[in-house]
Amino acid sequence: MSAVVTDLSLTQGSLFSIRIALTDVNGAVQDLTNYGIRGAVKNRYSDTASLVSFIPVIFDATGGLIDISFLPSVTKDLPVTEAVYDVEKYLLSDAESVEKVLAGKFIINPEVTT
Repeated sequence: MSAVVTDLSLTQGSLFSIRIALTDVNGAVQDLTNYGIRGAVKNRYSDTASLVSFIPVIFDATGGLIDISFLPSVTKDLPVTEAVYDVEKYLLSDAESVEKVLAGKFIINPEVTT
């Protein structure tokens, strides 16, 4: 299945917190029961190193709701850029069974007031 494309934006030095309902490309809720979830932000998809890796919190497994958050101590060190990110789900019983469920641009805006 293809990942749903959703662009995200944050500002350096600020708290970033978002709750996302994971759906498939047809709009059906993805049940996350028995799944783990992980993600990464990179400058380019081809990069081997991540700007930041993260483990979203599954808020409601059957409702497909995940929370992604970064503390200001993390966002302050991110470069101002238009990066890319994705989120994958994997079976807890088989970590090799991976599916990309969310992807898009990850826009990091500069902090003005420090």
